[in-house]
Amino acid sequence: MTPPPVEPPVTTPPTTPPVEPPATPPPAEPPVDPPTTPPTTPPPVEPPAGTVIRLIHLNDLHAHLTPHVEQIRDAAGTLQNVTMGGLARIATRINQLRAQQPNSLLMNIGDTYHGGVEAMFTIGNAIIAPVDALGIDIGVPGNWDFAFSPQVTTDRYNPSLSAPIPNPVGTVLGPNFPNLAGNVTVDRLRGGSQPLLPATAMFNVAGVQVGFIGITSDIVPQMSPLLALRMNFLTARADYLALINDNAQQLRNAGAQIVVVMSELGIHKDLDLANDITPGAVDAVFSAHTHEATFTMLTSNSGTVVVEAGNDTYLGYMDFEIANGAVINKNWMLEAIDDSIAQDPTVLSLVNAARADFLGAGINIALPSGFAGFMLTESIDTIVGTTQIPLRRRQALENTFNNSMTDVMRQFANTDLAMVPGFRFDSIVTAQGAIEDNMVVNGDITLEDLYRFYPVPFYISAGQVSGQVLTDTIEQNLNAVFSTTAFEQWGGWFNGYSGLDLVVDLAAPSGMRIQSMSLSANGMAINPTDMLSIAGCTRPVDQESATTLCSYPGFVNVAPLTNPATGESMTPVDMIRYGLDNGTFNTTIRNNIVDQNSTLMWPNDNVYQPLTGVQ
Repeated sequence: MTPPPVEPPVTTPPTTPPVEPPATPPPAEPPVDPPTTPPTTPPPVEPPAGTVIRLIHLNDLHAHLTPHVEQIRDAAGTLQNVTMGGLARIATRINQLRAQQPNSLLMNIGDTYHGGVEAMFTIGNAIIAPVDALGIDIGVPGNWDFAFSPQVTTDRYNPSLSAPIPNPVGTVLGPNFPNLAGNVTVDRLRGGSQPLLPATAMFNVAGVQVGFIGITSDIVPQMSPLLALRMNFLTARADYLALINDNAQQLRNAGAQIVVVMSELGIHKDLDLANDITPGAVDAVFSAHTHEATFTMLTSNSGTVVVEAGNDTYLGYMDFEIANGAVINKNWMLEAIDDSIAQDPTVLSLVNAARADFLGAGINIALPSGFAGFMLTESIDTIVGTTQIPLRRRQALENTFNNSMTDVMRQFANTDLAMVPGFRFDSIVTAQGAIEDNMVVNGDITLEDLYRFYPVPFYISAGQVSGQVLTDTIEQNLNAVFSTTAFEQWGGWFNGYSGLDLVVDLAAPSGMRIQSMSLSANGMAINPTDMLSIAGCTRPVDQESATTLCSYPGFVNVAPLTNPATGESMTPVDMIRYGLDNGTFNTTIRNNIVDQNSTLMWPNDNVYQPLTGVQ
C-alpha cells in the first residue's frame, strides 16, 4: 500500500554555499527534485489539533538482504537463536505501519551498502535496487558506506564531486532518496571545498513541517586516511553541538514543528550530545552505528530523547502528536522483524535478482578493485564445514568467533599471539545440536556466513611486536570501547586475541585498565621489552604495511602469509576454510579475558556496550 503524497524535502547545507543534489537513477515513482533553499515563512495553515506524524527508523542494514539468525532474550531472560530480518519482511512491515498511519516518513540511517558477499563483489551495487524499493524518504550514510573508496563514495552520493575520469571499479549506482551529512566537506579539485551532502531537509506532512538534521560517521579517517581522501570530517564535540544547535534553529525559524537528528555517530555520542544541546531545539535523535536495540526511549538533560533500532532485524517507529504547532507527546516502539511477517513479493523478487549471480554453478566473480586473491568461484550456499560451538561477535569484550579466528591464525602462523579487529557485523551460526527456531540444527557453516564475518578485502599477515607496543595497542582499544568520554570512543568492539591471558579493570582510568598480561602457552608475564611474534591482518590500503597490523602502527616485519592451496596471499575466508579442513577452527569455547570490575554487558545486560562508558 502506497502512502499519500508528501511534499518533497527542502535541503540546505550548514552555513555553506548551496549544494547541487546528487544525481541518482530515477525510482519507479520519483519524488520531485528538492529545492536548494529553505522556506522563508512557516506554513500558513495550522494542522488539526492532535495530528500524529510517524517517523519509521531503519538502521545498519549492512547489506543484509535475507533473513538470518539473531540472538535474543525471551521474556524469561533465556537466550534464543531465532531467524529475523530480511528486506522483504522489512518492506511488508513498513507498508503496514504506513497503512496504519499515513502521515509517515521512512528514515534509513547508517551502514547500508556494505556487508556480505553481494555488496563486497559489486561495490554495493547489488543492494541498491532492493533498498530503493522500500520507499525511503531520507537517509544518512554509515562509516562502512565510505569503505569502497572515496570515488565510489562521491559517485554514489554526489557525483558532482567525483574526479572527471572513469571510476576504475566501474559504474557506481546511487540511491533514489536524498541523504544528509552535515559534518563532511569535500575538497574540490580546483580549490575550495563544499559539503558532501546537505545538512538538513524539511518535509511537509499533513500540514506539519518536519525538519531533519543528518550526521554521518566521524571515524572514517581512523578506518584509513585513504578512505577519507579529499574529505574533511568534524571531530570536536563542540563543533557537533554547534552543528545541531545552529541547524535546529534554522529549521525552527523556517517553520519546523518537529526537528530530529539522524546520526551515525553511535548512541554513546548521541546521548552525550543530547545532554548539552539547547533545550527544546531537537525533539529526538535517531541513532545508528552501535547496533543497540532501545526498547525504551533514553532521556537527556535537554529533554531530547535518543533511540536506536538495533540493526536489520528490528524496525522502530516514533509517533509525534502535534497540537498548537508543537510536539505534545512522543511514543516509541521497537519491533522484531521475525517470521510472523510475510515477505513482500516485489522486494523479494528484487532480492532474488540481486543474489542470482552468487548462487548455482559456474560462478567466477572477481573483486572490482582487482586485489589479488579475492575471487568468488563457488555458490555462496556451499556448506564449508560445521561448528560445535556458537559463532558470533555479540560480546563487546570477548566473543566466540574472534577467539576461534585468532586460534586458527596463531596455529597456522606458528606465532606467540594473534589478533583480529573488533568488528560488530556478523552472521550468527548456531552450534551443532543446539536449538534454532525451536528446532535442533546441524551446525552447518556456509560460504555466505564467512563473508558475513569478513566482507572486507584484507590479508592474514604476521610480524613482531614489543610488549610495550602491545600494551599501548590494547589500552588504546579499551579506551575506544569503554571510555566515559564519549568522543574518545571510536571503531567497533574490543579486538580478538589468541595466546594472550588478560586481566583488566574496565573502570580504571584511561591507559591504566590492564592489570596483568601473560602468554597463554606458559603463563609468563609479558614485559615491555619482550619481542613477540604475532599474526593479524593487513589491508591493501595500509600505507605503512610493514609496520601496521589490523590498522595499528608500531609492529615490525609485517608481511602477508601465503595460502598453500593457491600460492597467493591468505585471505580471512581462506584462513577459516583452512581451519575447518584441518580441525583447528571453532573447537572449544574459551575465556581468556577477565574484567575485575565485572562490568555488565550483553547478554547479562540490555546493551552490548555500556552507554556512558565504564567507571
